[in-house]
Amino acid sequence: MNKALMQVRKVKKVYKTGEITVEALRGVDLEIFRGEFTAIAGPSGSGKSTLLNILSGLDVPSEGEVFLNEKKIHK
Repeated sequence: MNKALMQVRKVKKVYKTGEITVEALRGVDLEIFRGEFTAIAGPSGSGKSTLLNILSGLDVPSEGEVFLNEKKIHK
């Protein structure tokens, strides 16, 4: 069986501004395999950009783990 190129496990992202808390991602699980075409779609404000920023290493998750070639990308 092929191993996933990228694995996302229970990823959450929470933004806090003063007393306001926004849960941008709520426990995302995802596997992307080599050669696959993957699209991320959803309405405005659903966390697409936040997820892509975490997958690319530009942002870190509040909780959960992201692996690229079985290596954790956020330490």
